[in-house]
Amino acid sequence: MARATDAYEQHLADHERDRRRAQGSFYTPPELVGWILDRALPRTPDATVLDPACGTGHFLVAAAERLGVRAVHGSDLDPEAVRIARERLQALDPTVAADEIAQRVVVADGLTAWAGRTFDAVVGNPPFLGQLRRRSAGRSEEHRRGLGAYTDTSAVFLHRALGLVAPGGVVALVQPLSVLAARDAGPVRAAVAACGAITDFWTSDRPVFEGTPVLTCVPVVRAGAGPATDPDAWGRLAAPAFGVPSPVLPDDGPVVGDLADCTADFRDQFYGLAPFVRDALPGGTPLVTTGLIDPAESRWGTTATRFARVRYDAPSVDLAALRAEGSLARWADARLVPKLLVAGQGRVIEAVADEHGAWLPSVPVVSVVPRDRADLWRLLAVLLAPPVVAHAATRYLGTGLTPGSVKVSARQVAALPLPPPSGAAAWAEGAALARRAQHAGDAGERAGLLVEAGQVMTAAYGAGDDVLAWWAARVRRRTDESGAVAGSAPA
Repeated sequence: MARATDAYEQHLADHERDRRRAQGSFYTPPELVGWILDRALPRTPDATVLDPACGTGHFLVAAAERLGVRAVHGSDLDPEAVRIARERLQALDPTVAADEIAQRVVVADGLTAWAGRTFDAVVGNPPFLGQLRRRSAGRSEEHRRGLGAYTDTSAVFLHRALGLVAPGGVVALVQPLSVLAARDAGPVRAAVAACGAITDFWTSDRPVFEGTPVLTCVPVVRAGAGPATDPDAWGRLAAPAFGVPSPVLPDDGPVVGDLADCTADFRDQFYGLAPFVRDALPGGTPLVTTGLIDPAESRWGTTATRFARVRYDAPSVDLAALRAEGSLARWADARLVPKLLVAGQGRVIEAVADEHGAWLPSVPVVSVVPRDRADLWRLLAVLLAPPVVAHAATRYLGTGLTPGSVKVSARQVAALPLPPPSGAAAWAEGAALARRAQHAGDAGERAGLLVEAGQVMTAAYGAGDDVLAWWAARVRRRTDESGAVAGSAPA
């Protein structure tokens, strides 16, 4: 049976890749199956186990080897995979009738197949399907109610599993790393907190599923356990695997949004600007894309960039023409004020001060407009601060294009914590150093001043040297990579 299983999975990988992607059929390595079952299976003789998206039965067979064939239940929409799973179980214990196994392992949507039942453990590797692909995969929408529109199907399975597990039981389902912090997975994380607590956690900084680059994790949830896992702090569970320090910053103190308005623009601004962008237009208004922003530095005019699929050496907006056309005139006036511009994602939080209000931001740059202009450099120091960068990297781990990137939205920038009152003097010194770094005459001087600012701001937050060392390494690497053509795209 192992040969038939391998042959079917290899057939999907080699000859039916579109179907494999549509179904989210990427099978689980045996080592990970064993890790999950070690933590999920009860030790009672009458235990029951469910894999709601069982495929060819990797979890079912491994669980049956420990608990017996009659303990396992499974479902999947792929009839061929279910047939193989049934045959594998029958081969494991020929004394269990085929009809009995067929009642336990069914061709059905695992989101709806087990209504009214509970199990001691719900385990497996449900399909990873985004909003577009799930429309062609036959997945029920019933259990998406109350969840975000872009919640991955795997997280919907996790949410459903919480209603299928018995009191004191365990849910352990493979998830994409994005479940840690994705906005639309928030209701799922909240439901986990309401059900119990994450008592164990697995992740890898490298892909472990053949045929997909998606990074994954396994939160092991025990129903009724406590204390509940903070829905906004799942990233802390994965941070050690990615070498990210986790400084403890206050959750109830003042934040960036108390001093500034943080906004991001969208497709209307992106496409609306396109007809008015010229290259190196004399007297034009600089258009700053996310790739032109380094810590305390704008590379506009010194580094090529792309906007709306066009390469520019110095993208400039014809402001007179834009105002004459009218549709974006009020938007431009609102943006042409002293502010910080924050890149959508980078190895650190990359922010630069537009102290004269002379630049326009491209999508997805975040604009941070201080209510008091005197706070401009203080806010820049906060966004460059190593503890704040590590805090954001931990809290929003998994949401960037790469696991090493720090991705922040306007709402998340507004929620970043300010230094405590005990750090006021260091904060003022950090602000002065941030200003000097932006005005530095060359890259070497700027790098030295950034490290000084990082040291001072680390002290302002009362964080350790490990946080500073982590941040400094990422800043140096970002500086080394700054020669590439930068880009910008609509949100």
